[in-house]
Amino acid sequence: MGGCFYIMDKFHTHWDKLRIFHQVALVGSLKAAADVLNISQPALSRSIGLLEEYLNIQLFERRSRGLGLTRQGEIIFQATQKIVNQLDEAQAQLEEEEAEPVGSIKIGAPTGIASLYIAAMIPDFLKLYPRINISIDGSDVLPDIRNGEADVIISPRLEDDDQLIQTFINRFHMKLFASPEYLEEFGIPKAVADLNQHRLLGYGSNETSHPFNLANWHLGVGLMKGEVRQPYATVNSAPGLINMAIRGVGIISLSDDQPSLPATNLVEILPDIMSPPLDAYFIHSASTKKLRRMQLLEDFLLQTFQNMLDQRNVAAIR
Repeated sequence: MGGCFYIMDKFHTHWDKLRIFHQVALVGSLKAAADVLNISQPALSRSIGLLEEYLNIQLFERRSRGLGLTRQGEIIFQATQKIVNQLDEAQAQLEEEEAEPVGSIKIGAPTGIASLYIAAMIPDFLKLYPRINISIDGSDVLPDIRNGEADVIISPRLEDDDQLIQTFINRFHMKLFASPEYLEEFGIPKAVADLNQHRLLGYGSNETSHPFNLANWHLGVGLMKGEVRQPYATVNSAPGLINMAIRGVGIISLSDDQPSLPATNLVEILPDIMSPPLDAYFIHSASTKKLRRMQLLEDFLLQTFQNMLDQRNVAAIR
């Protein structure tokens, strides 16, 4: 154990020689390493010799096709490789900090969140960072973040995984809305039981798989477990459902902070009734944690959702 600490002490005080050793180990040739490092071969050989003397170990052995690492040399090389990787990563981060953010980000999200939220928010992000390329994949079968099918997904929290970074970004509350024309024709529901006599619009079908698993919560609210109201019409598109509700077809379930809601004529009904909370997370691989463009997108979405919450709270006070 004492010998190990001795070597590590020498390791930290002779990085210049270790850097030369690392290049020789990479190319397996003194001449090739000297060309890469732009130093003379005798100076390089002298540096390797001094390092071996300092560490009191043999780093290389001659082979028919150049130099090969000894067992001890391999151990040192693995350590220097980690340092080189860390330095390369630090350099990349510094260059990214200095330069205008650039690169691509593929975002996967359920169709409703993708079309009603992310697509509505991203134009402001792109105004700030025009060299970042954004791709939005709206699907209720989310891409596999672990297999690299997307850089980011907006999703309920996945099971704990050290390889994923999961940041809470928003809590959605689904409520009920209808157009004035619909309410004038069919009346305003006064209680949950009244929904049994109304035309409810559903997402896809009640059996449709959805990442948040509550797309059609309103079809069963107030009923016994297992009972479900038959929807008057279904659409596998959140914008499509909104359009049908605007045109007076029926009652829709919609988050009350949906950005385009104020521009519609939809009226909230049964205001005390809402779905269980739907928590959404910004999820990406731990390997992309230090990418500046990823951090910028996460910060932007967090702030945008927070601004929406603040505006909603102000409106509630008024």
